[in-house]
Amino acid sequence: MTVPMNAGEFVLSLDFELLWGVRDHASRNSYGANILGGRAALPAMLGRFERHGIEATWATVGAAFCGSRDELLDALPPEELRPRYVNAGLSNYRYLDEIGRDEASDPYYFAASLVERIAACPGQEIATHTMSHFYCLEEGASIESFDADIDAACQMAARRGLTLRSIVFPRNQYADPHLESIRQRGIQRYRGNPGAWAYRPVAGAGQTLPRRLVRLVDAHTGVLGPHLYQPGGDNVPASHFLRPCAGRLATFHPRHLSVIKRAMTRAARTGAGFHLWWHPHNFGVNTEANLAGLDRIIAHFVRLRDEYGMASRTMASSGGQT
Repeated sequence: MTVPMNAGEFVLSLDFELLWGVRDHASRNSYGANILGGRAALPAMLGRFERHGIEATWATVGAAFCGSRDELLDALPPEELRPRYVNAGLSNYRYLDEIGRDEASDPYYFAASLVERIAACPGQEIATHTMSHFYCLEEGASIESFDADIDAACQMAARRGLTLRSIVFPRNQYADPHLESIRQRGIQRYRGNPGAWAYRPVAGAGQTLPRRLVRLVDAHTGVLGPHLYQPGGDNVPASHFLRPCAGRLATFHPRHLSVIKRAMTRAARTGAGFHLWWHPHNFGVNTEANLAGLDRIIAHFVRLRDEYGMASRTMASSGGQT
């Protein structure tokens, strides 16, 4: 068959955070099994991507690049440039005293070996998730502290021989000043949010129950549409979050996967982009069930690639950019 010239693209991005991404509301005791399980699941994800020629963007917290406490403390911005959130519990700097010596003794915070493994896998992009899991829209977060945080993330990546070209903003919080800041630092792409009201960037206090409920319903019905985009801009917006197969919603997980696959098919047929994202720690429990769900998505992509020529892209290569 003749493959259309503009056959659509399939972008995957993973928010690779370890405990940095949840420490404001979780700990080793309450969430450590998910963190360790996510580490164990990561090689299985990479293996699937490599076997099927799938590119992915791994938006990694800069602090997790480090292999030891000494390296981390040396890489962090000076104290006067760190965020001063009104809610002090949001700041990961508050938890520095609990961090261990190195990755071997504290795999909850350090992931230098995994960053190296991702970088060595064909087709994988390492992007930034800021240095400290920075919350751009929380009260007390200044643009000066954001600039310092991103500078530290860029310098940390450079130590590993990496150049950051894409960013995922923690908790999907950003505004125009943050976009200007990343452009000044050579970061060309960011993961924006779907356009519907329930997905718009807000601070934590704005994540109301109605917003969460609308997103939950949308994830299992697609009522708000497929959330596709036209490839080629600096914004590579999210289409859907791949929710974990866990708990009371596990029964409905096949419906969630069906919503994702329908949107992927529409993107392939119309030459649009579809962007799926999740966290490795979402696969940290019920790992086999979650990997099985990923297998179904990958198999669907392979069919769309064969039938329509749908392309797998990283955020940096979205729109056919190199």
